[in-house]
Amino acid sequence: MINRNIIKRAKKALPYLIYDENPYTVVTKEGKIVWVLDAYTVSSSYPYSQYTTIEHDGIKENINYIRNSVKVLIDSYDGTMSYYITDRSDPIAMAYRNIYKTLFADLDETIPEDIASHCVYPEFLYKVQAEVLKVYHNVKPDVLYRADDLWDIAKYNSVKSTKSTGTYMAPYYTMVKTASGEQFGLVQIYTPDEKQNIISYLVGSSNGSTNQLKLYKFSADSNIVGPMQLDKQIEEDEAISSELEALNITGTKLTKQMIIVPVDNTLLYVEPIYQTMLNESEVPVLKKIIVASGNKVAMGDTISNALENLLSKYAVDIEVENTEDIEGLIEAIIKANKNLTDSNQNNDWEMMGKDVKRLQDLITSLETLKEEEEKKQKELDEKTNQTDKTDTDEADGTEQEEMNNVNTNTNIVENVE
Repeated sequence: MINRNIIKRAKKALPYLIYDENPYTVVTKEGKIVWVLDAYTVSSSYPYSQYTTIEHDGIKENINYIRNSVKVLIDSYDGTMSYYITDRSDPIAMAYRNIYKTLFADLDETIPEDIASHCVYPEFLYKVQAEVLKVYHNVKPDVLYRADDLWDIAKYNSVKSTKSTGTYMAPYYTMVKTASGEQFGLVQIYTPDEKQNIISYLVGSSNGSTNQLKLYKFSADSNIVGPMQLDKQIEEDEAISSELEALNITGTKLTKQMIIVPVDNTLLYVEPIYQTMLNESEVPVLKKIIVASGNKVAMGDTISNALENLLSKYAVDIEVENTEDIEGLIEAIIKANKNLTDSNQNNDWEMMGKDVKRLQDLITSLETLKEEEEKKQKELDEKTNQTDKTDTDEADGTEQEEMNNVNTNTNIVENVE
């Protein structure tokens, strides 16, 4: 009756585990409501393992071992707690079971099927794994040593699009359709380091007793449009941008989110647009939904309406240019110049203005990128020169030391004689 908060209750019973901050409820066949609380064993003493930082209970901790080996089922009516070990290969969890034998369920007892079928992949563990995989998705020694295959979490723009800034996409639960069938799982999207195109996505699912983590990777030469690239294309489309501008009136604020749903071998982009009245309730209201797949994008008032438009003549073609390196920018400038020539020949003054603005933006981006590369090259040259100077000084010191040794040896020989 005193410890009614389920997380605090579990911590009182077994304080040596880390408990998830987001428990969820499941309704059993009998109609009972049961809380499912994920628990983790951690350590900072696992040999030959990469350290990472986690935050729990208001503190930060460096660890190099974590497992979701325990699930706690808590009856929402009478507070009865049942601790189940879901990973019996975890020595830490098994040690706790041997100490607190009356707290844990028997090893031959599993989580009831009507509850296990609703268990989901724990987000706390998933975030740790997703962060580590940015480096360790490729464990070849030469690749790790040179760090030439790094990934980053995909970014999106929650407000107006810009080229280099954005918000990291948090992992999200969604239905995923893959070759192995449909499943409910956590998804995280990756891009190559310092680039915007999608290179991979990670799916975490659970069958109740086992957590399953699967990484889907696109080929290195594929150009799968990233969230920020898609946002930029959407803002450049006149039809969609004009509808969004009509919503962005005085006293309001437009915000957006994005999730990317894997469907077989393709990706479905879903971006809801919310309008917030700043001087009223300040509660975001869904106004539009943008969907995209392949080289098509469409918008609707609802998800069904948007998908219907995506498969109709109302869909807009998108073409993503590579503007992240000098060669890609040069190609984009050449194309923009051709578009300007066409609009000039057609006396389309409105399109000419847009083409000129596009050309100016690309040239500015090229100048900025060139300055950045020149700066990096200068820093590399300075570092190389410093290394060469150090090597020269060491060589001079070694030569001088050898000369001193020769002189000393000569004196010894002279004294002997």
